[in-house]
Order: sequence, then structure tokens, then C-alpha cells
Amino acid sequence: MDKFCFSCGAPLKEAFANKSTDKFCSYCADENGKLKDRKIIQEGIAGWLKMIDPSNTTSDFMARADLYLKAMPAWSEN
Repeated sequence: MDKFCFSCGAPLKEAFANKSTDKFCSYCADENGKLKDRKIIQEGIAGWLKMIDPSNTTSDFMARADLYLKAMPAWSEN
């Protein structure tokens, strides 16, 4: 069964793996495996969403990223 980052959902395969943790990818955790600040990860997700839809000039990508993160285990409000 494939594993995914608890923070952003990236597959935890070689390209995204973080050698210090099996829960978070290299984008979401530092070199010690500690989860980075939510705002930093939200900005990264917003950039990714904007890259997927570059012609979209009306969306609030930070708001969309916020909703995305709320669905992830590391950031859920449960």
C-alpha cells in the first residue's frame, strides 16, 4: 500500500521522501522530520494550485490551499 504525506498528500516515494520521517514529505518537514509551519506549507500548496491552472486569475489560491490542508490529517481540526 502506498503511503502519502499527512500534510500535503504527496506520495512518499523517492522523489518526495523525507529520510527523517515516514509521515511527511521533504517539502513539509525539515531535515529532522519536524513539520514546517502551516503558513509555509499553505503557500506551497497555493503555488502548486496556481501552477496547475495558470490562466485562473480570479481564484484565491491561499483560501483554496487552506481548505485543502483542512482535509489533511496533519492539519484537520478534529
